[in-house]
Amino acid sequence: MARQRMKPVRRRPGGAAGTPPEQPEQRARGAGAAAASKPAWRETIDSFGGFLTLGSVAVALVLIGALVIANRPQSTAAVSTEPLLGEERESGGAATHIEDASLLIILPGEPPTGGPHFGVPQRIGTYVDPVPDGAAIHTLEHGAVWMSYDPEQVDEATLRELRDLARTFDKDVLLSPRPENAKPIMAVSWGRLLALDRFDAPQLEAFVRTNRNRSPEPGVR
Repeated sequence: MARQRMKPVRRRPGGAAGTPPEQPEQRARGAGAAAASKPAWRETIDSFGGFLTLGSVAVALVLIGALVIANRPQSTAAVSTEPLLGEERESGGAATHIEDASLLIILPGEPPTGGPHFGVPQRIGTYVDPVPDGAAIHTLEHGAVWMSYDPEQVDEATLRELRDLARTFDKDVLLSPRPENAKPIMAVSWGRLLALDRFDAPQLEAFVRTNRNRSPEPGVR
């Protein structure tokens, strides 16, 4: 029986049998791609954490700016030229800052309308507890109107009406209880007082619209 002669298998250079060798131009292209550097602008962005990080920072800055604006209630209401409403009260002359509450100018049964006051003003808004007279005076100096009431002389229905009115003028009215008041409802602006035996929306609204921002430092909140 004749023996079959085996043909020798020739291996191609560069790898296993059947694998085509890498061409010189392919190697050149691969080396060129690896050696290619990023553009300068991309390297700068990557040094700050990439597009995702920069985008997150931008969104955060926008949100912070929006919060700052939203929490800076400045009264932009036009200043009335009508005669001031309410009874005139001594404003105390120079509005100096004090720490001793005994130096405040307060008439019996009335909220103060001006004079020396604490260094930090009371923030505009509606309060369920009394606020310091000295802080409220500072708020009056900034042109706000302080509406206060005696909790013993005001019922729940009247209190709701007062709160609704305060929301209508949410950049100009400070509302709080004040048990020392002789009258059920008393509204004050700088140097002026309006005392009421009962809730009177037209009178209170007119007092706010006419007297707001007519003070030594108007418009600041």
